[in-house]
Amino acid sequence: MRNSGSNFLQWFLFVAIIALTGCANNQQAYQKAFDSQHSLTQNQCAFTQPPESIFKIVKQVFIQQGFTIESADLKSGLVKAVRNMQDKENPEISYNISASADISEVTGSETNVSLASSQQTILHRASTTWWHLLWILPIIPTGTEYQTLVIKEGNITDPGFYADFFNSLRIAVTKYDLAVKAAAAKVAEKAEAEKVAAENAAKIKAETEAKAAAEKVEAERVAAENAEKIKTDAVQIASPDPVAANTQSAAPNQAGESSTEVGETKSVTLDQNVR
Repeated sequence: MRNSGSNFLQWFLFVAIIALTGCANNQQAYQKAFDSQHSLTQNQCAFTQPPESIFKIVKQVFIQQGFTIESADLKSGLVKAVRNMQDKENPEISYNISASADISEVTGSETNVSLASSQQTILHRASTTWWHLLWILPIIPTGTEYQTLVIKEGNITDPGFYADFFNSLRIAVTKYDLAVKAAAAKVAEKAEAEKVAAENAAKIKAETEAKAAAEKVEAERVAAENAEKIKTDAVQIASPDPVAANTQSAAPNQAGESSTEVGETKSVTLDQNVR
């Protein structure tokens, strides 16, 4: 009995020491969370676009890669997204990936993007339940039981994971810049077309107004000439021709003179008869 009690005590002490040692090691691991050796690498990248634009592009990259946006705050520049990814080789394994992206303005012309991610490796098991004969022999299946077990979790430290993200982000930024330039070119082209159209319209309007003014001046000139002609004709009708008037006045005089001459001739003849 004493030997059994001593062995049990030794075993208990051994287990306690192992547990304390494990706790001590875990405590040291947690204390090194901010150690440079445990920090993430290649999880930052700088861009020349403004934070507002990078914020939109980061969300687009997450969605294009199958992530679901959990939260996005433009003011703080923080985007959180999750994705459930199936293992290609083992259908019973899936990965629950959580990612947080921070978009911060470094200078007026530079924006920094930092990414941190963690994952859970999840085991999905499906087992069939049976009806047992005499609680021993399984005979009839009665259903299926599903079990989900997290078999591994922790931060993602692989630099390739972050390199893939930033490569996708660079491609999206390039497409965004091209789209912005194309939109600016289209706006400039539209503005130039509107300017040319306005100039042509102004030119046509000026030519039309000048033509209308010239036609008005010509019409006024013709009207003035016609009015002057009408006035002249009216004056001529109201005032008789002096030559004709002189001719008409001269005719009675000639008639009178002829009568006088006849009278004188007659008186001379009478005088001669009397004699």
